[in-house]
Amino acid sequence: MKTIKYILGLLTAILFLSSCDEHVYEDSSWHAWRPGMVYCTNGEVMSYEDCAKQGNTPEAILFYVDNQGVISGKAYAVSLKNYSEKEFIDPDTIYFEQETSADIEAYDGEVNTIALRYFQVASPIAKNVSPKYFIPSVAEMYKLYMAKSIVNSIIKQCGGELLPIDKEDCWYWTSTECAEAPQDRAWRYSLTSGRFEAADKHSQFATRPIISIRLNKEE
Repeated sequence: MKTIKYILGLLTAILFLSSCDEHVYEDSSWHAWRPGMVYCTNGEVMSYEDCAKQGNTPEAILFYVDNQGVISGKAYAVSLKNYSEKEFIDPDTIYFEQETSADIEAYDGEVNTIALRYFQVASPIAKNVSPKYFIPSVAEMYKLYMAKSIVNSIIKQCGGELLPIDKEDCWYWTSTECAEAPQDRAWRYSLTSGRFEAADKHSQFATRPIISIRLNKEE
């Protein structure tokens, strides 16, 4: 019964994301997008200077643009703020597998976060994040780590919370469970060193959610 409810919830969530939260950019201007550009609350993407000039409100900063379709023809933007420290799994429950892919090379944080929101008991970190955003996978966190210098320069101008550069205690949850121990372990990621390691799901770490914008392929 739980499995049926999970599948129904997952299908509903996927349909909802496809219709509402998967932002499709429908003109060709995305060819000029690059890390450091601003995703505004009105859905437009532009430089910080244009954002300020037009009086738009910055919401997130682009850190990767898949112009070549290597991943899935998407751009990724990171939230201007951290979300507070929470557990990966409800601390009042026993350990269980939460049905994320557990693939450290997959760009599947969006699907992972759906699983964390709707499978059995909703994950505290998934409940904590705005529905518009999702918790990045290990691979997506690596893309963010590689772009953090340019991203930080724009986050600072927007008045957001900087990504840690030299802070020792800078661990963030990813949405990826550990393949070797999916019931009680998930990966945490250091944006200072680019290193990731397994952590107990009852541990508390912050999250830095991201948003995906699907690039228009039919121009």
